[in-house]
Amino acid sequence: MGTSNDNAESDLPKKLGGKAMPSTGSPTVRRRRAGRILRDLREKSGKDANDAAAALEVTSSTIYRMELGRVGIKPRDVQALVEVYGVEDSDLVDELVRLARDGRKRGWWARYSDTISPPYATYIGLEQDASSLNVYDGLIINGLLQTREYAKATFGMVPEQSLRFMDERIELRMERQQRLRGDLKIWNVIDEAAIRRVLGGPKVMIDQLQNLLELGSLPNVHLQVLPFEGGAYPGMLSSFTILGFGPLEGEVDPGYRHPDVVYIEGHNGDVYEEGADVQPFHEIFGYLRSAALDPGRSLEFIERQAENLKSL
Repeated sequence: MGTSNDNAESDLPKKLGGKAMPSTGSPTVRRRRAGRILRDLREKSGKDANDAAAALEVTSSTIYRMELGRVGIKPRDVQALVEVYGVEDSDLVDELVRLARDGRKRGWWARYSDTISPPYATYIGLEQDASSLNVYDGLIINGLLQTREYAKATFGMVPEQSLRFMDERIELRMERQQRLRGDLKIWNVIDEAAIRRVLGGPKVMIDQLQNLLELGSLPNVHLQVLPFEGGAYPGMLSSFTILGFGPLEGEVDPGYRHPDVVYIEGHNGDVYEEGADVQPFHEIFGYLRSAALDPGRSLEFIERQAENLKSL
């Protein structure tokens, strides 16, 4: 892909911290899958949330939270619910029990739970099992592509209370980057503003741009720069990520894929879009890709910006 560094791939483990890549198999995705199946079974049986709640001696809101994958489901609760719903398919019941058991496990990111919000923890769980990410970034370089020093510089823009969690959150970003050494495919459209905005001083920014050049040479990483000269574009007012998924390991239905999810990180909270609301983002991302420089020219643009900074 355009400009490349012959040593980029061999040097990458060192730049990513040299740690083993976190294992796949996100409890978040398993929990959401179990909840979706249970909701479908409940609706097919004609039962409502109150019927399910009575069987488990919980509130109906707890049932809805289970079905949305926001809380774990105990295997014994699965057994009680399938009995209420009249499910006789033993393979399906076994799958649900397995999904419920796996969904209650702690992901590797759980050790950071005191420093991140639950919605963001959900995103990391989804990202861990995603097979592809289509990302638009308008202000700063994406966390998956940041160097440690650049990541530290981004905390100059956060509220004072967030600084006490800075080291842990940066370490979390570094651990997330291990998936770049696996089979995760990422296509990142980056606004020119993020390439030109110097965070942490020229040296930090030069290293960050060099990191983009190295990552952009990998077969699973595609970078495109959205230039100023094109004016305004649909969707450019907010950064977003479209997460795509492959098959779940051990899934009874081999054709099942977790539905695409759009994640929008905001100052007032994180937003998730699912179902029919995802398609407009695919269309917007397609437009951004077509308006951006192609990957080869984008890497050349990034390289020129790095050279310009070196001359300062």
